[in-house]
Amino acid sequence: MTRTNAPQSSVQLRKVVARVWLTATGLILVLLASPAIAGSVKETTPDDHFKAGVGMVDITPTDAVVLAGSPTARRTSSVGTRLFAKALVISAGDQKVAIVTLDTLKYPVDLATEARKQIEQATGIPMGNVMICASHTHSGPLWSYYKDKLITPIGQAVALAVRDLAPCDIGTSKGNVEGVSENRRVLIDGQAWNRWQLKPSEREKYPAEGPFDPGVEVLAVVGKDGRYKAVVFNYACHAADNRALVISADYPGDVQKDVAGKLGYDVPTLFLTGACGDVNPVGSTQPGMFGEKLGAEVVRCLGHIELIGKPALWVETREVQIPGRENPQFKEKDISLKWPEQFEHYRSAFNEMKKWEKPAYPCFFTGIRIGDNFAIVTCPVELFCAIGLSIKQQSSFQHTIVAEQTNGAHGYVPTAKSFEGGGYETWFGEHSYLSVHAGQIIESESVEILKDLKNAH
Repeated sequence: MTRTNAPQSSVQLRKVVARVWLTATGLILVLLASPAIAGSVKETTPDDHFKAGVGMVDITPTDAVVLAGSPTARRTSSVGTRLFAKALVISAGDQKVAIVTLDTLKYPVDLATEARKQIEQATGIPMGNVMICASHTHSGPLWSYYKDKLITPIGQAVALAVRDLAPCDIGTSKGNVEGVSENRRVLIDGQAWNRWQLKPSEREKYPAEGPFDPGVEVLAVVGKDGRYKAVVFNYACHAADNRALVISADYPGDVQKDVAGKLGYDVPTLFLTGACGDVNPVGSTQPGMFGEKLGAEVVRCLGHIELIGKPALWVETREVQIPGRENPQFKEKDISLKWPEQFEHYRSAFNEMKKWEKPAYPCFFTGIRIGDNFAIVTCPVELFCAIGLSIKQQSSFQHTIVAEQTNGAHGYVPTAKSFEGGGYETWFGEHSYLSVHAGQIIESESVEILKDLKNAH
């Protein structure tokens, strides 16, 4: 496995963004954004080329931990697949970007900001050019388990990548994987239920509230020796396929093993979490099948890679203050009906969130364009799939990755329509507290970033 290092990017354009949002109900939300930074590269010379570097730091717990992602505590010290902080740094011309993936449930905005600041100080890569994406595995500990809350491993991974910088080729591909993921919310008499709240015999009986996204996007880094140096892949499904009581990177970890097995050598695979706030693995699939099918599709995509001819990068970052939930109420009737065994848990979650709720929350967006036809746009929430699909449909790039849970973790963002049906993702608490219009705001900001990147020269 090759470990390489990463370059930096110059900031050449600044603009102040102000937003006024008018909803169908007549409510006006005014959002003031900090200066949005967009970096654009100059024309590259014929001898310019991509450089890339990879760094990996093992963050697997060494003792028993409580696995995150469940209202009921699950404790274990057994290890299924190991957990990592992985970094890929790419440079072209005077631009550098760092893509970091973490095998953890989520990573809060304050810690992501501190980690990005320290990366800038240590490597010179501007913090606006650093994206830190949590895989959302439900089989690992929260950041609070780690001595310095993962800031050091993140920085070490990027530093390893910087030291390993070397010329490379970069290519893109896309595919589809059906039959392993599904929209987890179903409608019963206009009310939204999560499939796990129903008897197994009833889970396929009712229509899904929204879509799922079978699309797979792949970005491959190829070393000058012809071997894959790193593979970035994006898929929209909760990393909650593991059903054993073990520490695990879940299906992204299974993909890492499957890809290495099929290629015959270890390749770092970096998973960018797609818009999957309401998408889960299909419960009837056999353990491990998810990773095998997705891994096989990633390898198939590698066989159809189209190399990017123009070694160029563009970056745009924005900070937008998104309002908190309007008039939050404890949904006693909805919780009692749909998840009565967790009633006290969600009452506690409501009361705790009320103690530290704010009028608005800082949300960081990052857009990265690589070459002419590939772009990544990020958001710091668990975004419902319909919103992610809409962003991709409005993109003029041939390849568009929507990466959630990046540079922050502000809970679920359902569609405005989904709030009408209620359900777990809409209940006010630490897991859900942004405005009911947050999805519209995120979609609009993301689409505008993609347009700006497409028009950059």
